[in-house]
This record gives sequence, structure tokens and C-alpha cells, in this order.
Amino acid sequence: MKPRTPRILSVLSATAVALHSLAQDPQLTQFYAAPMYLNPALTGNTDQDRIALNYRLQWPGIGPGYRTYAAAYDHHSANLSSGFGGMVLHDRAGSAGLAFTQASFCYSYEARINRKRAIRAGLKAGYTTRTFNWGDVVFADQIIRENATTSVEQAMMQSISYFDFSGGLMYYTEQFWGGISVNHLNRPQQSLYLSGDARLPIRTSIDAGYKFPLDGKPFRHSETMMTLAAHYKAQQKWDQLDLGGYVDYKDVIFGMWYRGLPALKAYQPGYSNDDALTLMAGYSTPYRLRMVYSYDITISKLTAKSGGAHEISLVYEWAQTGKNRKYRSVPCPKF
Repeated sequence: MKPRTPRILSVLSATAVALHSLAQDPQLTQFYAAPMYLNPALTGNTDQDRIALNYRLQWPGIGPGYRTYAAAYDHHSANLSSGFGGMVLHDRAGSAGLAFTQASFCYSYEARINRKRAIRAGLKAGYTTRTFNWGDVVFADQIIRENATTSVEQAMMQSISYFDFSGGLMYYTEQFWGGISVNHLNRPQQSLYLSGDARLPIRTSIDAGYKFPLDGKPFRHSETMMTLAAHYKAQQKWDQLDLGGYVDYKDVIFGMWYRGLPALKAYQPGYSNDDALTLMAGYSTPYRLRMVYSYDITISKLTAKSGGAHEISLVYEWAQTGKNRKYRSVPCPKF
């Protein structure tokens, strides 16, 4: 018989997430490769139609790890100064079958300040189904009672569904952008207990960036661009900062990120808020398909035994026809 202690620990951890909402939402290292997840104001932030696919495997060295999948499509309507899009997100945590799937619709509106500045506002309405595999759960009382087939713990529902709403704002120019999004505005009930109360805490995300040429050419004609960006997110007692940059050289992209808040916050004495150092590289094909791979090197006390995190994104854009724009597009942040 397989030892059950590690399994018990993973199940109890997953249960704590479901009942007490102590864990954060899934995060993506390549956050600009999932624009509608980062901020609904980025819906349609391109003059083309766009399809984006994202996959993340976090901490494979600890059990099955955490897997996140996302698929999205968005469209920019120049005549309406609006963006329309849809996204499906699926996340699976640990070995106890704790997972959720969300399908959402996103809308954004762009207000021009002048030819070089604009403000975007966006809304996202999603429907989420959260599931938990009760058959995979083994509690301590079952082990104490000689591997009893049932537990004295209160039974949980296999699934729960709820609506989820988010909103965001963004200001940007050709070279600078800054935005904020607020997720789970309605604080939906996500408890898997019939009589439980576990409201999904609000998650706030703030991001900013600056892009500039490295080859001495004018911005619009440069073939080598440097982008510096920061992304801060907070949910209940948890918060984190991504800080780094990447270089676009013709069709190649490469960069480095740091994640953590070491100098500003420690969750307990002797435990610095360091998480990961990320290396990323990618390539854009002549057919406007961009592929990026990144690896998170764990620098927290989990060390390399966690297996780090692998992430892959594919973004494909194609030109619209019959465009009717009053202003030339102001580029928005994206990988």
C-alpha cells in the first residue's frame, strides 16, 4: 500500500483553499500574453484579431503540481472604439481534484485624449464552476481508525458554480502604460460546504511599463526595443511584485523577471518574501505567430526541489480589412 501521509497533507491543503480562501488566484509569468486575464481594459488592444493560448505547470517537483490553461480570442472594433473578447481559464491544483473552469466575456472602450494618448476601460463577466474530488480525500481520522473507508468530517459538495465580475482601467501612450484591475467585485460564494461561508476575496492588480529603442533609431522604426515592466498584485493577505524587462530584436525576444517583495515584507521572521527568478525567450514567425517559453527558477525556501515553473504562450494576430480609424493606433503592452 502506498504511504498516505503526503497525500493527506496535500488533501488538507487543498481543502483549506476551498473552505477558507487563503490561496491566491492562478498567476501567469507571461502576464501580457494573457491580456484579458491581466486587465479587461486590454480587450482588443490591437488593430488585429487575436488568439492567445497559455499553459503553465508550476512546482512539478511537488506531487502533480499546479496546472493552468487559458484560451482567448478578442477583436478590436475601430468604428465603435471598442474591444470584444472571450476567454476560458482552467486551473487544477494538487492531487485531490481541486479545480475550477471559468468562461468569461470581456468588453473594453477606448477614449482618445489626443493622437498619442488614450484611456481604456474594461469589464469582464464570467461564470465559474469549481470542483473537488471527494473520492480522493483521505483524512487523519480514517488512518487512526485503521484505514476506515469513511470520515467523520462533514461531507462536501462535488462542485459549485457562481458568477464573477471584474473591471479595469488603463492609460497609455506609444511608450508608456499604466493600469489597474479589480477582480471578484461581487465576492462570489465558493464554499463547498452547504452551510459554509467562503467568499472569494477581491484581487487587485496594478501594472506599468515603458518601452524604448536600443539601436538609436526613432521609436517607430527601431528593430531593437527594450521593455521595462512591473506588475503588483494583492489578494487578501497575499501580495507580490513582478519586476523585469525583455528585449525585442527583430523576430527574437528574450528577458528576465524577478518575483517577490524581499525588502518590503516578510510573512514571518526569517522568511524573506522571495519567490522566483524567471528566464524567458521567444520567436515571432513571419505569419504573426509569437511563441514564448519561460522558466521560473525557485529562489524561496522551496528551493529547486519544487521543480520551478514552466510556461508557454502562443499569440496569433491577423489584420482586419476595411479599417476606418480616425487616429493611428497607439501600441499597447503585449509580448
